[in-house]
Amino acid sequence: MNHLVLLDARAGELEKILSGVKRMLVRDFDPAQPGPLTVGAGDRLYFLRGGEDHTVRVQATVARVLLLTCTPDDEDLSQALKEIQPGLQLTEEQYNRWSARRQVLLVEFESAHKADAIQVASCRIPDSPAWLTFRELNEVTEEGVAQTQADLSATSAGRQSPD
Repeated sequence: MNHLVLLDARAGELEKILSGVKRMLVRDFDPAQPGPLTVGAGDRLYFLRGGEDHTVRVQATVARVLLLTCTPDDEDLSQALKEIQPGLQLTEEQYNRWSARRQVLLVEFESAHKADAIQVASCRIPDSPAWLTFRELNEVTEEGVAQTQADLSATSAGRQSPD
């Protein structure tokens, strides 16, 4: 599976990923949602800087995914996040937001590298700080979305019978 990840531009996350100091991301986890985790080892991550930039320039591979849960003795995740902060590189604002949660997913990635620029369709950009899961790149690119819309229009026009 592939994931489009909208990063925090103000926190300089993309630069931290490229330099190798940020090797892990935090993702919301809702135990009430049925089904398997939507991200797993071997999945591809495509990073968007955030803001007005709709171009993927960096990608990586998920190495492992860990569920981080508060123990009965803990009120929140603050201590656990402090211990793994060197790989997370969270800003104070990000740390405060995530540490207040009871459960999160930690997504460790490897092989982060610059990639050929991929222009993402603005209609496919997730709301911050969400991820968008997709199978094929053409599901999120400007060209792919335009082609899909054209195909749907042609199919729809073909179904209308002339009376």
